[in-house]
Amino acid sequence: MISYFPGMAVGMILLQTAIVAPGLFRTLEIEDFGRSIRSLWPKFFASLAIVGLLGTLVLYLGGDTATHRYVITGLTFFLSSICYLMIPATNKATDEGNQRRFDILHRLSVSFTLLILIANIAYYFL
Repeated sequence: MISYFPGMAVGMILLQTAIVAPGLFRTLEIEDFGRSIRSLWPKFFASLAIVGLLGTLVLYLGGDTATHRYVITGLTFFLSSICYLMIPATNKATDEGNQRRFDILHRLSVSFTLLILIANIAYYFL
């Protein structure tokens, strides 16, 4: 059962970043896109955090002793939680027109999401 959680994380990230966000960007006016993204991203990162936490819990309850699995599920929880907590600062930077701060926070969020994706793909090969 533990193998489902990394797969869910990978699927969620690919769906959100490759299908949902680009689709909204192409079809909505920028103001509507901004409102939609501000609604979706917190749910996305909260869901990823839950997947990481549940994955860790299932490992523990199943008596799994593979450290790398705990690292991956813990990383999923930790980094997605950080991304979730960064959202208000990112939104504030956008609202204030602070492009430099927005760029830093956005790059960090994208980097963390990419790291979560790579780690959860690697789960199946370690």
